[in-house]
Amino acid sequence: MFNNRIYPLLIIGLFAISTSPVIAKLLPYVPATVIAFWRMAIASGALWFYTSFFSYSPISPKNSRLVYLAGASLAMHFIFWFGALKLTSIANTTVLGIVAPAFTLLIEKLVYGKEINTLSTISLMIIFIGCIIVQGSDLGNFSGVGLGNIMAIVSAIFLGIVFLIGSRVRQNTGVLPYTKNLFTVSAIVLLFCSLLLDNSIVNYSIENYFWLLMLGLVPTLIGHTIFSYSIKFVSPTIIASIPLGEPIIASILAFILFNERIYSNVVIGGVVIGIGLILLIRNNKN
Repeated sequence: MFNNRIYPLLIIGLFAISTSPVIAKLLPYVPATVIAFWRMAIASGALWFYTSFFSYSPISPKNSRLVYLAGASLAMHFIFWFGALKLTSIANTTVLGIVAPAFTLLIEKLVYGKEINTLSTISLMIIFIGCIIVQGSDLGNFSGVGLGNIMAIVSAIFLGIVFLIGSRVRQNTGVLPYTKNLFTVSAIVLLFCSLLLDNSIVNYSIENYFWLLMLGLVPTLIGHTIFSYSIKFVSPTIIASIPLGEPIIASILAFILFNERIYSNVVIGGVVIGIGLILLIRNNKN
């Protein structure tokens, strides 16, 4: 059941993660894998420092394996998400990126055999139609904006995996050890990916490092840690649905700061996706 005391934290988390695409747009010359690496490295470093003053139970071997999978999935989420921001608008990326609850439910069905009732099926169809509307004239286009939109959807799949694994691990694992190890594994995977793609993780400007620091602290350390804490108390589908408000907040900031135009198909598709997600949330809130 819902825990009303968790709502204020989730609202703070929403505003925190909404700054992520805006900050990323301020890093046009930093590769997606490098942005993602520093985001995870800074956040995990801060958590390792903070948790050094406390004692807590270690993560069990079984849960450790799940954390490794979640960390790798989180790394892939960020690679595709930041990659999408390089190709398409903040509005497109955030609207398509919030479909994670749909994939969370589908993965629950495939992996755990969860029943999907008629209303949930209708909700998933509505979300799918909304994604097609957002894609618009770029439907079938595998370059430029079209590719960016596809990458945003793929990023949502990986985020759905992270939330689903987190809901299981957090039942008997504290938020700090879970989040610290999650971010650390993700940072290691991202470092490997950066080196594999020959993307340097150093030699950037002071301004770039400042925004990378903000990216690691605000949307990651504050936003994602809040979600990792809350996932113990509410459904993973609900947690994955909290970013519903991100496209609105992020798109307004993008218009003010970058004069990014929001096209009608994105607005219409976003509304359709929102309706589908709301139906999905209300039908899966336990």
